[in-house]
Parts: sequence; structure tokens; C-alpha cells
Amino acid sequence: MLINDDTTVAVEIPVWLWEKNLKCSIAGHIDFIQVSQEYVYILDYKPDATREKEEQVASQLYLYASGLSFRAAIPLSRIRCAWFDDRECFEFEPTKAKVRYTKTYNPITSPQATNLENEK
Repeated sequence: MLINDDTTVAVEIPVWLWEKNLKCSIAGHIDFIQVSQEYVYILDYKPDATREKEEQVASQLYLYASGLSFRAAIPLSRIRCAWFDDRECFEFEPTKAKVRYTKTYNPITSPQATNLENEK
């Protein structure tokens, strides 16, 4: 992608967040970052994109977009997020995302999260 696609600027970008007050962490990686026209695109490959739970994927990508916006000083309004497979692509604007957190979500035991307390 980096060689053959002039819009792809980075691949496999590590992302992590450790919140001491919540005693939880989130770790992952952004599959692709592309710059096209006036937007920065965060793209995440999902082997079966149509079967993914939209709310979970959107929450994951929203967190990635928020982190990228903060760290790189890119306005969130200039970021777009998408997940895709070899057949479908689902795109959204993170500023318009309706990301909800519920009491049943436990970031420490979530498959998308890693508890750094156990690594000490």
C-alpha cells in the first residue's frame, strides 16, 4: 500500500491509552492512514466487515480518531473513519458518531483492551 498507493501515508500504527483513574487500558493498531483531498482517513480491515457490530467498531475507530486528533493536532472534523473487507466498506464521520458507553462494558476484560496492571 505504501509503495503503490499515493494516498496511504502509514500502516500498522500502534495506538494505546492508559487511564490510571479508571485502571484500564486500550491497545490496538490502525491498519491504514490515508490522506485524500482534505481528509485524513483511518481505515480498519475486518475479515467479515458486514457481520461486525457497528456500535463496537465505531467506538473503536472513534477512540482512534480522537487520539490521532489530539496527538497530531488534526481537527476531528477533518478525520473520517471506515472499516472494510474485500467486498464492503463502511464509513462515518467521528464528529457525528453516536458512541455510547454502558455499565456492562468493562474495558479491562474487553477483547479490545489489555489490563496493564497485570504486566507489572
